[in-house]
Amino acid sequence: MNEQVVQAARHYGYRGPIEPGMIHLIQEEGFRPAAYMDDVGVETVGVGATAENMDANFFTETYPKYVDRAQRKVKSYHKLPEEAQLAVLSAVYRGDMGPKTAKLIDEGNFKAAAKEYLNHKEYKERKKEDPEDGVVLRMERNAEAIRSAGGKPKSKPDPVARRGLL
Repeated sequence: MNEQVVQAARHYGYRGPIEPGMIHLIQEEGFRPAAYMDDVGVETVGVGATAENMDANFFTETYPKYVDRAQRKVKSYHKLPEEAQLAVLSAVYRGDMGPKTAKLIDEGNFKAAAKEYLNHKEYKERKKEDPEDGVVLRMERNAEAIRSAGGKPKSKPDPVARRGLL
């Protein structure tokens, strides 16, 4: 497991199951136990926590809150492939999942949703200044996962077929 995930779990005293979304957000945000100023001057701590989440336990308070927000924002969240769910969660956590993008995802128009997601002022400004900027790359990964969602409907594998018995 990623060292930052282990450090975060230890820091927050979390001993429960580590879900894919937790791992994904920690890998995207990083983990720093002490407060610091992020690249736009916002005080941040832990797993990219600002404002309302600064004193919250990432695993037991913040993460469940953002999963709930992602599910409320994108009604079809539970039907998406895992990679697209992680992208939506990442976008909601960063605060860059707009209502048009969410609506297009719910309509199953993943290509248009990915395009709309990148139709974002911060993305465009950062991309112009530095195409390798971390936020730019993260948003592009999210857009690609959303775009790809149309080709990978979520379904539970047949356990018998998976074992090669069919």
